[in-house]
Amino acid sequence: MQARRTDLHRFARPFRLALTLVLATLPWVAADSGVELAARPVKFGAFTYGGVWRGMEPITDLETMLGRQLDIVHWFMNWDHRWDPALVASATVPGRTAMISWQPHRQPVADIAGGRYDPYILSWALGVKAFGGPVYLRPFPEMNGDWVPWNGDPAMMVAAWKRMALIFDRAGADNVRWVWSPNLTDSPRTADNRMEAYYPGNDYVDVLALDGYNWGTVHSWSSWRSFDDIFAEPYRRITALGPQPLWLAEIASAAQGGDKAAWVRSMLASTAFDRLDAIIWFDEQKHADWRIDSSSAVVEAFRAGLARLDPTARRISY
Repeated sequence: MQARRTDLHRFARPFRLALTLVLATLPWVAADSGVELAARPVKFGAFTYGGVWRGMEPITDLETMLGRQLDIVHWFMNWDHRWDPALVASATVPGRTAMISWQPHRQPVADIAGGRYDPYILSWALGVKAFGGPVYLRPFPEMNGDWVPWNGDPAMMVAAWKRMALIFDRAGADNVRWVWSPNLTDSPRTADNRMEAYYPGNDYVDVLALDGYNWGTVHSWSSWRSFDDIFAEPYRRITALGPQPLWLAEIASAAQGGDKAAWVRSMLASTAFDRLDAIIWFDEQKHADWRIDSSSAVVEAFRAGLARLDPTARRISY
């Protein structure tokens, strides 16, 4: 399997990654030189229940509640759906970017790797190319979890991923951004099922991402955990794989067992993860009340914390 990038892209990618690493050191250089530079803002996005599929109202209502525009609008599409330019266009007004979790629930990974779905993949590649702006695609999310049908054969999933990326590359869809997003814990916790086994390589991944939730005391097996504690070890593992930016592609906290508003404040004030580039909240009442508006105190924690997280974000009147 040849790399998905052209020769130009293969030379450009190491340069971009090296530049990213250099830029990441600038605040320290500036401090030594007496010049103050603002910390790099962390983007904020959300999956909203019904958003995009039922129109933009759930998203704009959330933005109004928060007093700022979302940077990233997240939604899920399975492989029974065609590329839908209207959905992407509705979500990507200036300042917003789309992240689509692309899930083959009924399409076996082996068939994807073997080429059976090449025409379908190509149709998406041509749609992304025609759109023109950046589109973040998140195939096979939580692949190291045994609750998804694409779990269990890391080598096959890697082959399928590379095949998809190659089809996009040959179609000229250079505006695609590939988001590789394991769950923060491996299930089952075996050597063969470690997240690292599913990694297709730096040449095929633009964004490293993690999914993780504070379940509190919702289940008998769960307990209240701090934001830093939940992500410390997964962050160490995933950032060892490559120099790409790190997103939290799905994150939320329950309310049972602790103070959800305080948890949100801690998350938005944390300085523990220097590669963190985006936080994408899962805003739905599902298994637990993950919603931002689960209480007025939680809403206020988000509003205050997000104002500090990125003072440059586009404001919306409340």
